[in-house]
Amino acid sequence: MSTIKLLVQAVQQATDLATKQLYLLQLEIDGIARTVGLLCSSFGGALVMVCCGGFMFLVALVKLLAWLTGSEGLAAVIVAAPFVVAAAGLAAWGLRRMFSVGA
Repeated sequence: MSTIKLLVQAVQQATDLATKQLYLLQLEIDGIARTVGLLCSSFGGALVMVCCGGFMFLVALVKLLAWLTGSEGLAAVIVAAPFVVAAAGLAAWGLRRMFSVGA
């Protein structure tokens, strides 16, 4: 074979190889994207279930305390008090951090 024919054949084979490599890359990226999507949807669903479970636990706790104390309002205040204290503490901490950065 002549050198020119060998060069043409090498270019054709390189082009075919590059095309096949790009196709394989596309398949891999599609598979990875599908896997990441499934993973994110699974964690998103689990997060929703955890939030709903936590809310149901708080409702059950209020109902239990209402049964023990005889007052649903008092039970709601007792259950909400730690959250109010935590929110006030976080707000105070955040305000201190904001004013310390500005000073």
